[in-house]
Amino acid sequence: MDGSPPADVVEVRQAAPPGVPAYAYAATDYRPRQPREIALCEKASSFDWLYTATFAALVAGSEYLSIGVLKQSETPGVRLIGPGLVGFSWGGFLSGGYLSLPKCDPLWAEGPPPEGNVRATWPMAAAITLVAAATAPAMDYVFLGAVPVHWPVPERSARVFIAMGTGILGSLFPYVVSPKTWAAKKEIERIRLGEVAGGPFVSYGFAF
Repeated sequence: MDGSPPADVVEVRQAAPPGVPAYAYAATDYRPRQPREIALCEKASSFDWLYTATFAALVAGSEYLSIGVLKQSETPGVRLIGPGLVGFSWGGFLSGGYLSLPKCDPLWAEGPPPEGNVRATWPMAAAITLVAAATAPAMDYVFLGAVPVHWPVPERSARVFIAMGTGILGSLFPYVVSPKTWAAKKEIERIRLGEVAGGPFVSYGFAF
Protein backbone atom coordinates (compact mmCIF):
# COMPACT_ATOMS: atom_id res chain seq x y z
CA MET A 1 0.00 0.00 0.00
CA ASP A 2 1.54 3.33 -1.01
CA GLY A 3 -1.16 5.44 0.69
CA SER A 4 -2.68 6.83 -2.54
CA PRO A 5 -6.48 6.94 -2.70
CA PRO A 6 -8.33 4.47 -4.92
CA ALA A 7 -8.88 5.42 -8.54
CA ASP A 8 -12.63 5.81 -8.07
CA VAL A 9 -12.10 8.33 -5.26
CA VAL A 10 -9.74 10.37 -7.45
CA GLU A 11 -12.35 10.47 -10.19
CA VAL A 12 -15.00 11.69 -7.75
CA ARG A 13 -12.75 14.49 -6.58
CA GLN A 14 -11.92 15.57 -10.10
CA ALA A 15 -15.51 15.64 -11.30
CA ALA A 16 -17.19 19.02 -10.67
CA PRO A 17 -20.57 18.76 -8.96
CA PRO A 18 -23.41 19.79 -11.28
CA GLY A 19 -24.77 23.30 -10.86
CA VAL A 20 -21.70 24.78 -9.16
CA PRO A 21 -20.90 28.27 -10.56
CA ALA A 22 -17.52 28.93 -12.09
CA TYR A 23 -16.89 31.79 -9.67
CA ALA A 24 -18.29 32.22 -6.16
CA TYR A 25 -18.60 35.79 -4.86
CA ALA A 26 -18.00 36.69 -1.25
CA ALA A 27 -20.37 39.01 0.59
CA THR A 28 -17.97 41.96 0.18
CA ASP A 29 -16.66 41.06 -3.29
CA TYR A 30 -17.42 44.38 -4.98
CA ARG A 31 -14.74 44.61 -7.64
CA PRO A 32 -15.25 43.10 -11.09
CA ARG A 33 -13.44 39.76 -11.06
CA GLN A 34 -14.13 37.82 -14.22
CA PRO A 35 -12.89 38.87 -17.68
CA ARG A 36 -16.47 39.38 -18.85
CA GLU A 37 -17.25 41.58 -15.84
CA ILE A 38 -14.05 43.59 -16.28
CA ALA A 39 -14.87 44.25 -19.94
CA LEU A 40 -18.45 45.27 -19.11
CA CYS A 41 -17.28 47.53 -16.28
CA GLU A 42 -14.83 49.24 -18.61
CA LYS A 43 -17.66 49.85 -21.08
CA ALA A 44 -19.91 51.27 -18.35
CA SER A 45 -17.27 53.44 -16.72
CA SER A 46 -17.39 56.35 -19.19
CA PHE A 47 -20.21 58.58 -20.37
CA ASP A 48 -21.92 57.42 -23.57
CA TRP A 49 -21.45 60.61 -25.57
CA LEU A 50 -22.55 59.04 -28.84
CA TYR A 51 -25.97 58.03 -27.51
CA THR A 52 -26.67 61.37 -25.86
CA ALA A 53 -25.33 63.38 -28.80
CA THR A 54 -27.60 61.41 -31.12
CA PHE A 55 -30.68 62.41 -29.16
CA ALA A 56 -29.44 66.00 -28.92
CA ALA A 57 -29.17 66.05 -32.70
CA LEU A 58 -32.67 64.58 -32.94
CA VAL A 59 -34.00 67.36 -30.70
CA ALA A 60 -32.40 70.03 -32.88
CA GLY A 61 -33.53 68.31 -36.06
CA SER A 62 -37.11 67.90 -34.88
CA GLU A 63 -37.28 71.55 -33.83
CA TYR A 64 -35.99 72.66 -37.22
CA LEU A 65 -38.42 70.36 -39.03
CA SER A 66 -41.35 71.52 -36.92
CA ILE A 67 -40.56 75.22 -37.34
CA GLY A 68 -39.11 75.38 -40.82
CA VAL A 69 -41.20 72.80 -42.67
CA LEU A 70 -44.26 71.46 -40.86
CA LYS A 71 -45.41 74.81 -39.50
CA GLN A 72 -45.82 76.12 -43.04
CA SER A 73 -48.23 73.34 -44.02
CA GLU A 74 -51.88 74.15 -44.55
CA THR A 75 -52.96 70.76 -43.19
CA PRO A 76 -53.47 70.58 -39.39
CA GLY A 77 -52.61 66.88 -39.33
CA VAL A 78 -49.22 67.55 -40.90
CA ARG A 79 -48.51 70.41 -38.51
CA LEU A 80 -49.24 68.13 -35.54
CA ILE A 81 -46.37 65.86 -36.52
CA GLY A 82 -44.00 68.54 -35.23
CA PRO A 83 -44.89 68.35 -31.51
CA GLY A 84 -44.82 64.56 -31.73
CA LEU A 85 -41.25 64.56 -33.00
CA VAL A 86 -40.15 67.22 -30.53
CA GLY A 87 -41.72 65.43 -27.56
CA PHE A 88 -40.25 62.04 -28.41
CA SER A 89 -36.73 63.33 -29.03
CA TRP A 90 -36.82 65.51 -25.91
CA GLY A 91 -37.97 62.64 -23.67
CA GLY A 92 -35.30 60.39 -25.13
CA PHE A 93 -32.67 63.04 -24.52
CA LEU A 94 -33.59 63.37 -20.83
CA SER A 95 -33.72 59.64 -20.07
CA GLY A 96 -30.84 58.81 -22.38
CA GLY A 97 -28.66 61.44 -20.73
CA TYR A 98 -29.29 59.93 -17.32
CA LEU A 99 -28.75 56.34 -18.44
CA SER A 100 -25.57 57.37 -20.27
CA LEU A 101 -23.89 58.43 -17.03
CA PRO A 102 -21.06 56.14 -15.80
CA LYS A 103 -22.54 53.12 -14.05
CA CYS A 104 -19.43 51.19 -12.96
CA ASP A 105 -16.02 51.74 -11.41
CA PRO A 106 -13.03 49.37 -11.50
CA LEU A 107 -13.03 49.38 -7.70
CA TRP A 108 -16.79 49.09 -7.28
CA ALA A 109 -18.95 46.96 -9.56
CA GLU A 110 -22.40 47.36 -8.06
CA GLY A 111 -24.50 44.23 -8.17
CA PRO A 112 -27.56 42.78 -6.47
CA PRO A 113 -27.20 40.75 -3.27
CA PRO A 114 -28.13 37.04 -3.23
CA GLU A 115 -31.70 37.85 -2.23
CA GLY A 116 -32.17 39.99 -5.33
CA ASN A 117 -31.95 43.63 -6.30
CA VAL A 118 -33.40 45.71 -3.48
CA ARG A 119 -32.92 49.05 -5.26
CA ALA A 120 -35.77 49.77 -7.64
CA THR A 121 -35.04 51.72 -10.81
CA TRP A 122 -38.61 52.71 -11.58
CA PRO A 123 -38.79 55.80 -9.28
CA MET A 124 -36.07 57.60 -11.24
CA ALA A 125 -37.61 56.47 -14.53
CA ALA A 126 -41.00 57.77 -13.39
CA ALA A 127 -39.51 61.09 -12.27
CA ILE A 128 -37.75 61.67 -15.60
CA THR A 129 -40.92 60.66 -17.44
CA LEU A 130 -42.95 63.24 -15.53
CA VAL A 131 -40.34 65.92 -16.24
CA ALA A 132 -40.39 65.01 -19.93
CA ALA A 133 -44.19 65.14 -20.06
CA ALA A 134 -44.24 68.53 -18.34
CA THR A 135 -41.50 70.17 -20.39
CA ALA A 136 -42.10 68.70 -23.87
CA PRO A 137 -44.95 71.13 -24.72
CA ALA A 138 -42.73 74.02 -23.63
CA MET A 139 -39.92 72.78 -25.87
CA ASP A 140 -42.39 72.75 -28.74
CA TYR A 141 -43.93 76.18 -28.16
CA VAL A 142 -40.79 78.07 -27.11
CA PHE A 143 -39.09 77.43 -30.43
CA LEU A 144 -42.31 77.52 -32.44
CA GLY A 145 -42.58 81.28 -32.16
CA ALA A 146 -45.79 83.19 -32.74
CA VAL A 147 -48.73 80.87 -33.40
CA PRO A 148 -50.57 81.83 -36.59
CA VAL A 149 -53.97 83.30 -35.81
CA HIS A 150 -55.76 81.00 -38.26
CA TRP A 151 -54.80 77.86 -36.31
CA PRO A 152 -57.94 76.55 -34.57
CA VAL A 153 -58.04 76.23 -30.79
CA PRO A 154 -58.42 72.40 -30.85
CA GLU A 155 -55.19 72.15 -32.83
CA ARG A 156 -53.34 74.35 -30.36
CA SER A 157 -54.58 72.20 -27.48
CA ALA A 158 -53.72 69.01 -29.35
CA ARG A 159 -50.13 70.16 -29.72
CA VAL A 160 -49.79 70.22 -25.93
CA PHE A 161 -51.18 66.72 -25.39
CA ILE A 162 -49.34 65.20 -28.33
CA ALA A 163 -46.03 66.57 -27.06
CA MET A 164 -46.78 65.26 -23.56
CA GLY A 165 -47.67 61.78 -24.83
CA THR A 166 -44.68 61.43 -27.11
CA GLY A 167 -42.46 62.86 -24.36
CA ILE A 168 -43.51 59.96 -22.15
CA LEU A 169 -42.82 57.44 -24.92
CA GLY A 170 -39.48 59.03 -25.69
CA SER A 171 -38.38 58.93 -22.05
CA LEU A 172 -39.08 55.19 -21.92
CA PHE A 173 -37.35 54.40 -25.22
CA PRO A 174 -33.78 54.39 -23.77
CA TYR A 175 -34.80 51.56 -21.46
CA VAL A 176 -35.59 49.48 -24.56
CA VAL A 177 -32.69 50.60 -26.76
CA SER A 178 -30.20 51.44 -24.03
CA PRO A 179 -26.89 53.31 -24.03
CA LYS A 180 -23.82 51.17 -23.54
CA THR A 181 -23.39 52.20 -19.89
CA TRP A 182 -26.86 51.10 -18.81
CA ALA A 183 -26.78 47.91 -20.89
CA ALA A 184 -23.40 46.93 -19.40
CA LYS A 185 -24.61 47.66 -15.87
CA LYS A 186 -27.67 45.44 -16.28
CA GLU A 187 -25.50 42.66 -17.73
CA ILE A 188 -23.19 42.82 -14.69
CA GLU A 189 -26.23 42.54 -12.44
CA ARG A 190 -27.45 39.48 -14.34
CA ILE A 191 -24.03 37.86 -14.09
CA ARG A 192 -23.76 38.49 -10.36
CA LEU A 193 -27.30 37.45 -9.56
CA GLY A 194 -27.00 34.28 -11.61
CA GLU A 195 -23.68 33.19 -10.13
CA VAL A 196 -24.31 34.19 -6.54
CA ALA A 197 -27.73 32.68 -6.25
CA GLY A 198 -27.43 29.96 -8.89
CA GLY A 199 -30.00 31.70 -11.07
CA PRO A 200 -33.11 33.83 -10.56
CA PHE A 201 -35.45 32.90 -7.76
CA VAL A 202 -38.39 34.33 -5.82
CA SER A 203 -38.36 34.92 -2.10
CA TYR A 204 -40.50 36.71 0.46
CA GLY A 205 -40.28 37.95 4.00
CA PHE A 206 -42.22 39.66 6.76
CA ALA A 207 -41.35 42.69 8.88
CA PHE A 208 -42.74 43.31 12.35
